[in-house]
Order: sequence, then C-alpha cells, then structure tokens
Amino acid sequence: MARSDHKRRKLKTQSLIPDFERHVLDNGLTVLLQPDPSTALAAVCVLYKAGSRDERPGKTGIAHLFEHLMFSNCGPGVDFDALLQNAGGDCNAFTTTDTTQYYSIAPSGQLGLMLALEANRIGGYRVSKKDFITQRRVVLEEFSESHLNNPYGMFSHELMALAYETHPYRWPVIGEGTEVLEQLQPADAEDFYHRFYHPSNAILVITGHFDPSSAMELVVQHFGHLKPGDPPARNYPVENKLTNVRSKTIWRDVPEEGFYYAFPCCSRTDPDFYALDFLTDSLSEGKSSLLYRILKKERMICSSVDCYLTATRDPGLAIVEGKIAPGHSIESAQSVFWEILAGLKHELLDAHAMEKYRNKNESAYLFSQLGLMNQALNLSYAEWLGNPQLVYTEYENYARLTAEDIRNAAERYFPTDCYCSLYYRFPDPS
Repeated sequence: MARSDHKRRKLKTQSLIPDFERHVLDNGLTVLLQPDPSTALAAVCVLYKAGSRDERPGKTGIAHLFEHLMFSNCGPGVDFDALLQNAGGDCNAFTTTDTTQYYSIAPSGQLGLMLALEANRIGGYRVSKKDFITQRRVVLEEFSESHLNNPYGMFSHELMALAYETHPYRWPVIGEGTEVLEQLQPADAEDFYHRFYHPSNAILVITGHFDPSSAMELVVQHFGHLKPGDPPARNYPVENKLTNVRSKTIWRDVPEEGFYYAFPCCSRTDPDFYALDFLTDSLSEGKSSLLYRILKKERMICSSVDCYLTATRDPGLAIVEGKIAPGHSIESAQSVFWEILAGLKHELLDAHAMEKYRNKNESAYLFSQLGLMNQALNLSYAEWLGNPQLVYTEYENYARLTAEDIRNAAERYFPTDCYCSLYYRFPDPS
C-alpha cells in the first residue's frame, strides 16, 4: 500500500479508541480507566489470570464451573443478575484456556453498583452446597448439549489429546468428560478461588462515561481493602516438539464425513503470530479465501471448511476442519488441501490478495473496537498480554506484513510430516 494511505489508516484506527489511564493498587489490582464522554453508559470488565490450563488433572472443568459459581458468590439473598438488570444493566462472563473474564454494562450512574458487586463476589468464597450442585448440573447439561449430543461435538477433546501429551491444553475448557465434572466438589471450587481469585491476579477495566478521579475513588473504596493473595504457581510443562504425524479415525454414523488437522504453532505473543493469523485468513476468511473458493465453491468437495488459530498464551495450534460433500471423499479433500498449501509455500500472494486481506484485517480490527464492552474486553486482554498499548498499535503488526512473511509462515507452520489428523468416517455398511 502507498505510504500516505498507510499513514491515514494508522490515524483512523488510533482515533477510534479513547485514551486510558493505568493504576496499580497496593494489593496488586491492576486498574485501567478509559473514559468516553460520548456515551451515557459505563462498562466494567474484570479479567482473572486463570483458565483451564491452571486446572489439575482429575479436576478439569473447574475454571469454567467456577465462572458460573461467581454469579452466586455475592452472599445469601444477593442475586448479581437481578440487581444489575433492575438497574438497567446486563452482565456475562466467559472462560478460556488462559483467562476468565467477567463483564457488565449499565447506565453510568450505576458504576458504583457494578464495582460493589464485583468486589463483593471476589471478597470471599461463600457459595452454598445447594448452589454448587445446581451450577454443576447446568455445566453437565451444557456438556451434553454441546458435545455429547453433537455428532462432532467431541472433536476438540480428541484433537487436543492428539496434539498435546503433557501440557494442560490437552483438555478442553469445559473439562475432560461428565465423569470428571460429576466428581467436582465445593472444596475444589474453594481451592480454585483461593489460588486464583484475588486482586493481585486480576485486571479491572472501566470504560464509558465517568470521571477518572471519581472512578478511582470508587475502586479504592470497594477493592482497596481486599488482601492481595499469594502469587499462583505457573509451572506449565513444555510440550515436546511434534516429530511425526499422529492420526485417529472415529467410525460413526455422522451426517457427513469430516477431517480435522492440528498444526503446532506459536503463542499469541510471538511475533510470528501476525503472519500466521494473516495466512489463516487468506485460507478461510470469506468466500474468496483459498479453501472456501477451491474446496467448496469450485470443486464442491467440501460442504464447509475453516482454518483458525487457538491463539493461546503458550504455543498453540493452527486448526483446519472440513466436512465432505456427498459423492466426494476425505482423500480428495486432503489432496486439494495440500496442493493449496504447496502453492502458498512456493508462490507469493499477489499484491491484490495482500491488499484484500489487509483491508479485511483493518475492518475486523475496527469492528472489534466498536462498543464499550468490546473496548473493555480488548483493553483487559491487551494488559494481560503485557502491553495495553496493543489496543492502539496491534493493527500495525498486520499492516507491515509482506507476501514473503506469509510464505515463510506457510513453510514453517504447515509441514507435511508433523501434524495431527482426526477423521470422522462412515462405518463399514457390511
């Protein structure tokens, strides 16, 4: 792209996001304030540096279950959802392999209520056995609906177990299985709380219409008295380098045969992440992407196809998945897939393709910053990655990529002899 156009885009992305302040309380709580007078709302996000990789074998799924429990952790008779909804607000949360994020949004006059609720539920573990059993049942139902009752629902369990032998990424966020979830007890939740849910292991972000000085007074009032907690042990085993092809076939009466590939790749903070993310976009983002255009539209081998990154703090995976259209085979899809990869490894993406995916990346970046809640989530995540300025600068890491960078990423991270493959095939009719 022309230098003047690149400069214009840089100013455009930076002007979209308000400035922020960063503070650290004496108890270790990191606080980021991002005022925006253009709205009448305020949003609060609390990120805890704890996810499924922090679980212990045999206790998997506790991070996600604990996310559910936190909405019951406000004390007897205190309903987090009801209080916030009565104040005109809304809230939710999600758990990943690496973190858990809680977020709420309400009219700005309710900022004190949102902070009081967040501080109250981090201030001590007080979930009754009855509430624990209720939420454990909710998670079990979620597991059944999303995994057991879905023909391909257990693919992540199978694929992660192939790709990781020692690292806790080998089990999905929801847990290893219903048997393990059923064995979780209130004591397991309390142990998880004491290890990870304290101010020094949390990031608090406030965005929206507020005065920073007044907001900090509220933060200190509600969070300042909390004890910092002990630093959690972060001893994650290093996964051995994959040196061969690991494969598994599941014979099942599924709607369509399917394939899943997992290629070991870099971490979210590795400089290579941006080229690899750009590459996966060129493979599967939009109807003109290579996999979609060739495998689905032109040759009609696949009914669906996708490629994406797990984007984890420790080295993650590039995953390719596809379902096979009637009259075609997994083998034909594989053959075309490797042809496409070989082309990327030996030929540079042309200028038109590079510009197209730069434009897509910019659009996705801009869209991801729309709305207070997105800004709060993005800022907390960037702080967790170690650089909150990424909310302003990360797009530049994509904009400066060259076609040679993309080819190098294809060569480095999509080898033909070191990957994991999972197949869903029809059972033998005989």
